[in-house]
Order: sequence, then structure tokens, then C-alpha cells
Amino acid sequence: MRIALFLAVIACSAGAASPFKDEDPAGQAPGRWLCGTIGVGNTVALRGLAVRLGGRGTEPGAGIAYDLDLGRVAGFWTGKFVSPVNLMSRGEYPTALGEVVFATAEKPGWNAGGGVWADPRPEPFGPLPAADLRCKGFHVYEGSTLVQWDVAGRTVWEQPELGGAEALVRRFRFAAAGKETRVGVCPSEGAAGSGRTLEVVMGGADSGVCRLEREAAEWVLKVPASEKTLEVEVRIGKSEGSVSGTPFERMLAGGKPHWAETVETAGEVSTDQNAAYVVDTVRLPEANPWNSPMYVGGHDFFADGRLAFCTFHGDVWVGEGIDAGLRSVKWRRFAAGLYHPLGVRVVDGLVYVAGRDGITRLRDVNGDGEADVYEAFNHDVKITPNFHEYLFDLQTDPAGNFYFAKAGPVRKGGRGFEQIMADHGTLIRVSKDGSRMETVATGFRAPNGIGCGPSGELSGGDNEGTWTPTCRLNWIRPGGFYGVVDLAHRPEPPKTYDPPLCWLPKRVDNSSGGQVWSDPERWGPWSGRLLHLSYGTCSLFGVLKEEVNGVVQGGVVRFPLKFQSGIMRGRVNPLDGQLYVSGLRGWQTTALKNGCIQRVRYTGKPLWMPVEMKTHADGVELRFDQDLDTKSAADPENYRVSVWNYVWSAAYGSPEVSTLGGGKAGEAGEREYTKEELAKAEHDVLEVKRATVSTDERSVFLEIQGFKPVMQLSLEYGLESASGKEIRGEVVGSVHRLGEAFR
Repeated sequence: MRIALFLAVIACSAGAASPFKDEDPAGQAPGRWLCGTIGVGNTVALRGLAVRLGGRGTEPGAGIAYDLDLGRVAGFWTGKFVSPVNLMSRGEYPTALGEVVFATAEKPGWNAGGGVWADPRPEPFGPLPAADLRCKGFHVYEGSTLVQWDVAGRTVWEQPELGGAEALVRRFRFAAAGKETRVGVCPSEGAAGSGRTLEVVMGGADSGVCRLEREAAEWVLKVPASEKTLEVEVRIGKSEGSVSGTPFERMLAGGKPHWAETVETAGEVSTDQNAAYVVDTVRLPEANPWNSPMYVGGHDFFADGRLAFCTFHGDVWVGEGIDAGLRSVKWRRFAAGLYHPLGVRVVDGLVYVAGRDGITRLRDVNGDGEADVYEAFNHDVKITPNFHEYLFDLQTDPAGNFYFAKAGPVRKGGRGFEQIMADHGTLIRVSKDGSRMETVATGFRAPNGIGCGPSGELSGGDNEGTWTPTCRLNWIRPGGFYGVVDLAHRPEPPKTYDPPLCWLPKRVDNSSGGQVWSDPERWGPWSGRLLHLSYGTCSLFGVLKEEVNGVVQGGVVRFPLKFQSGIMRGRVNPLDGQLYVSGLRGWQTTALKNGCIQRVRYTGKPLWMPVEMKTHADGVELRFDQDLDTKSAADPENYRVSVWNYVWSAAYGSPEVSTLGGGKAGEAGEREYTKEELAKAEHDVLEVKRATVSTDERSVFLEIQGFKPVMQLSLEYGLESASGKEIRGEVVGSVHRLGEAFR
């Protein structure tokens, strides 16, 4: 084994205006970097960063993958980059496609102040303690990537480069520090079965004060305490000329755009002249030079009305021209390579994205309309290899705290769970500065969407499955438990759960999205109100919330609108005050398109639907936005009330069972239901004894025979307005508590 010193000749890499245009025709793994769970040989980086080295288009290159939790280089390979980013449940995580030169053991890659290289984590998931190591994010510069580490308080920058056909160069800059820093460079032997002994040499401006030593079966770089910045390079493999590196200062200042082209689209504005609310379409940049797929995971607005959206495959796009006519919206690709982002928030002009690895803050340091810095704002959330443990949505409260929901590790097929760890099935809060992460509530299965109101009110949707008999719209309180016993994270399994605001029958919402509060003044009768989005049925619902004796309950009423894709996220445009919704088509849904962003616009026309519901001891009161025809409203025959319950159990879903105590298809938790049992609908029809219209002719009270608390209430109505307009629809909800008798 030979250790030699060399001084690399540093050459500036000018890069091309759009160097990635032809690298990935399928658009599945865009750019030269990819965040995700990355497999290399026989090892996996759960919170990984894969970087493509060298090569352009179809030219040969190489790849390196970092394990950002442990700080190690998981592996290095030559040839093709990584396998595609697969959609939702349709595939595994990306893996190295070329010939693996080496892969490392799953242990910490950095060590400060001596000691052993042991893993101090109580479970093999999540980052190392912040006092030991944190990846702070990475910079991208004209085809190169610069990773930033915090090693026990010492800032370290690392740039990987290709130093030859099979040579990896790791370029480091170490800030001043009061103690030695050690980094595991690579194993002394190549990938299993290769029979290759790895040649390692060191160079760089400060190589004379650093040491490269072999410890056991690994090469370790030892960087001493220093009062000044130190720069050193380590070459792994055969040397073939100089390294095409870029000065660190230049990389930190940002480079030329990777995606300079602008994509222009023209939207579609509804021509409906009669409806109170109509749907306009903001056309996405589906035809783009990089074949970037448009599976929209979330969106938000800048204060000036520009719109940012993220895609499941890792992009962020920014568009301007979101005006009344939508005639010319100009889109720029702002970022790429993020880990399954399903939430985005714009705060003080900066874009924050929630992906499976946590919250990433994007910075455009040189003002060219493209992110240069992918900052790990908070990457404390834990990751396992489970395919379904997505991180859903991103919201902020009035104090500036961030919120997202972490799914449970659902098994393929949907029933039960794989290995469970601390963050699974929780609602999580991250402090405004990103320094602290804490659990707010537990017991969620697949909470694809949350909401945060103007006073910090928290809500969330969850989806049918194990311990979730049907979809539920949750009103979330800190410390609450919302149904999934496996994900309660409590010393003893709960015997009951915090009830939802309402349960949702599968025909109404078979896969819930998030919630949004409408503009307080500019959205007509529903101004300042809570709305619920359905991914599964591509629908928008108004929430009829009430609180009885401290318990939140109520129902939903469907807007007579249809959307192109499974809407999950909603935001209000600060300029026009209208609601914009977005979503995608991935798992079960009635969606027609892969993704959409659409505007729900209030026209000023009359609204023919309920806007309030109140529960009494003897019935239900509905309030409409328009005057009712008193004759039709007072006729009990114009209403149909039916009720039923569900079975809360470990089974996947539940039949709709009678409230009279019969009809259960099995005891809770004993077994799964058959298809025939799940198809049962044992509804109890209740008599409407009388209907009383209010003096202002906008409310009607229904006295209901045998009215009592139930899990599911369906109230269908077929009336006329005072002007002769037919008003027909349904309210579905839940009754946990009865209010005072109607007077």
C-alpha cells in the first residue's frame, strides 16, 4: 500500500447554461444530484444524497452517495447514475446503476476529539446527535455539488470530483477549530468480490499538516486543530491528471443557471355565468426541455403573487403572471432533486419544501431565478426504508412554527405496518428558526394533508386502513391520539381515541387531502371558513364545524365542482384573495391528469348550499345563504336522514353497521373483513317529524325521531329557494354530543 502526496492543479469549470438538458430524457432523476434513500451495492443511505460526477449526456461518468445521517460516503461507482425515482407505491428507492468501486459500513463517517466510531443512536434511524454531526445542506454550482457539514462545531465543506475514469477526489475545507477532526475516507479494499485494493493519496494546500492513516480496514484523514482554515484533498483510485475543481468561494457565490429556459403557458378561465364558485385552470409547464413530470405535491404564493409549486419527482417551479385572465404564465425551474416533496411554504420570500428527509430551505444567492443552496433547515425527522412513510404537507402558524405530518410505515397492500420508529404516524412541529422539532399528536395512518388556521387551529385528514375504519377529518389538539393504536407512541395501548370532527363515507371521500382556511373577506359566503380537500374524489368540501360541551364535531357539504387531479393542497393568493388548489394522480383516485393547479373563484352569484349546521338534543338545524321557499323547506318529506356506525379495529376499514347494536361483522381486531362484509351498508333511517323555518327564511330546524350521538350522519335535502331555484344536496357528518333542545 502506498501513501503519496500530490498538489492538484485547480482549474475553473465554466459549465454550460443548461448542462443537464440531455442527461435524463425520462425526467425521473433530474440534474446531477438527487436526495433520497439511495442504495449502493449492499448498503443503503436512508437520508441520502447522490451526486453525479463527470460525464455529459450519454458520456460515461461516475456517482457518489452520501449518508447524511451518519456523515459517511455510502459508496462510489462508475458508469450510469441511479435508477429512476418511482411514483408513490410503484417502485423501490433509487440505486446505483454502474460498477460499485466501494461501499462503506453503516457507522459514523466523522469523529471529533478522538474516541471510538460508535453509533450513539438509540435506534438505527435519524441523524446523529447535533453536538456530533449535522449535514447543513449543499450548494450546486454549474455541474458541481458542495456539501456542508458541522462536525462538533467545526464547519467543513466537501466537494466530490471525478479525478479519472475510476478515481474519486474528495476536496475539503476545514474551518478553524480547537480540536482534531477525523473523517473516514473509504475502505482499504474495494467492493465485495472485486478483489481490488484501493490506492489513496493526499494533496492540497494544507496536506503537509494533515495525516492519512489506515485504521483497521479503513483509510482515515486526520485534520489537526488549527487557528486558520485548512484545505486538503484525498484521491481514491488511479491518478489521471489534474482535478477539475472550482474555488470554494466561487461555488458559494452561485454560478450560471442550470435551467435557463422559460416555459410559457396559457390557462383556462371558466365561462360559467351562473355559479357562485367556478374553477379556472392554471396550466402547468408539462412540455418542458427536461421532461420533468408534473405530479404536483404542493404550492404556495410569494407576497407579489408569484406561485411556487413542488413535484413528487423532486422539482420546484416558480411562475409569474397568475392574473385574472391567466393568458401568459411564465415558469422557471427553480430547484430539482428533492426527496418526494409533498408540501411547500413561502416565508419572507424564501421557499421551504417538506420532503421525506424533512424541511429544506432554498436560497437563490445570486438572484438568477434558481436555487443555489439546498439548506437543511430541519432534517431531524427519522427515515426507514418503508415505501409509504411520506412526509405530508407544510403549514405555519401565526408564531411562525412549521407543521407537517409523518405517515406510518404501511406494508405493501395497505394492511398493517412494518418496523415502527419514533416519528411514524405523528403531527410534528418545527420551531420558526428550525432548531427544534417536537411531536404534537399521534395515531395517524396516512395523513395526506393538514391545515393551520388564522389563530393556530390545527386540522388533518387521514385515510382508511388499519385502525382507521373510514376517512376522517381531524380537529387536532396537542397531545391527542387519533386512532391508530400501533402509532400511539404511549406506554400502554390506548383503549379509545380522540374523535374526529367528522367521519367521511368512502363514497364521499375515499382518500382525504389537506385543509385550508379561505380569505376572510374576498371569498363570498365561505369567507374565513375551513375547507376540506379530497384527493380520492377530486372534490372540495365546506366544513360545517361546531363545538358542543368542549367537543368539536360537524360535517361537510360538497361544492358542485370537479377538479382535474387529486387535490391535496390549498392556498389563498394574497393578491386576488381566491383559493388555489393542487394535487396529483398517484394511488387510488378518480383523477384524470397527473397533476393540476386550479383556481376556485367566487363570482358574486347566489350560493345554493348550506353554510352552517347546529346540533340540538332533538334534531339538526341547517342555515343556507339564500332565502328558502317556506313551503318546500317546511315539508318533512323533502329530507332524508340516515345514520350508521363503524367498527374501530385493527382490520383494514369497516362495514357501515347499524346504530341499534347489531350488524357487526366481527369483533375488533380479530380478523380482516371480507369484501362482502365491507360492502354491507346497514343504515338506520330516522323520521323527520317536523321542519321549522326561521323568521328570516334562511334556516330550517329538523326535529328527528330517535336522534342520538352517531359516528355517521347523512342528511339529504331537496328544496326550492324563494326565487324558485332547486336546492339539492347532502350533508355528511358526525354527532359526538347533543346540544340544547331547539327553541
